[in-house]
Amino acid sequence: MGHSATHTGPGHSLPHARRSFERRPRFARRIGFAGSLMSLAFSVVAVTQGPEAVAGDGSHWSRRFGDQAPTDPNSANIMAFIRADSTTNYVRISGGTQDGLWGTPVYHSGADDPTYRIHNSCGTTHAPPEFDSVRIPVGAKPDPTSDASMVVIDSSRGKEYALWHAAFNGDTQTWHSCGGSVYYLASNELAGSLKQSNERRNYGHRGIPPDILAVTWQELQSGSIDHVLRVAVNNTKCKHVFPMSGDECGSWAQWAPPEGAIMRIKQSVDLGSLGLSAPALVVARALQHYGAVIGDQSGGPVEIKLENTVAEGRGWLWKSVLSATSMSRIPLSSFEIIKLGYDG
Repeated sequence: MGHSATHTGPGHSLPHARRSFERRPRFARRIGFAGSLMSLAFSVVAVTQGPEAVAGDGSHWSRRFGDQAPTDPNSANIMAFIRADSTTNYVRISGGTQDGLWGTPVYHSGADDPTYRIHNSCGTTHAPPEFDSVRIPVGAKPDPTSDASMVVIDSSRGKEYALWHAAFNGDTQTWHSCGGSVYYLASNELAGSLKQSNERRNYGHRGIPPDILAVTWQELQSGSIDHVLRVAVNNTKCKHVFPMSGDECGSWAQWAPPEGAIMRIKQSVDLGSLGLSAPALVVARALQHYGAVIGDQSGGPVEIKLENTVAEGRGWLWKSVLSATSMSRIPLSSFEIIKLGYDG
């Protein structure tokens, strides 16, 4: 914690469109989309670019909870706590500034990339055995903040990884991180410790897979975010509910939200009438149809993350597309909590 952006600290169980294992290009080959998004004339029409490797049809996180799930009986009390506890009255977006700070770099690796054994820099923090062999593109960098987080998706191997306090030592050509996560792309992406999981090797970030940790540039350009988002709030309860496998224990307050709670924009809210920019409308539709799982403490606002394209070396792609206040036309009073632990 300590910053108003989502905190992904060490030791936490750990990130978008349909997943395609064979068609995902590695990061170094990704085509820049800056030209088509630099203006506010953002198009929400799907493009022909290959699909992003993200929570696919078989993933628990691709279910439209916003459309089908019942409202929790204590939704009003939980949302009242979140509103009173937040430093903003809307969902703040991090990672869209000129420096990209507090966003999450997302890299795609493949056969042409070097393989590393990721050394555990925190002796008390567990790292999954898959960290013994991880392909990472040359030049990859973590978010240059105290979290130093990054995501690597290796579609050809069917795995996705998330690292915290990540660092590359150029002298020894070694990667280090303070623990991390691994999830298998062909699974339902639930933590392996949960009875509902179909892949016992899924591990990290208390149950949240790497591919929902941040809104990516490519899915924004496609005009559709087809999965649950991850959201952080100022304080979470010392309790968790499905689909989370653990919690950060920030508050014992009666109505503090447990990690795993899913908040959504109420179905009664007419998003088209709010005057949102086209990119903000894409995010808002995801928040209404899929919802956002409360999976971290932010140290301030209710907040979601963007992909950190600056750390990736692609420049400030989010300029004039999304900013910290792009969702400010939707007050937190427009949100509700779905039934806790819902697995309908």
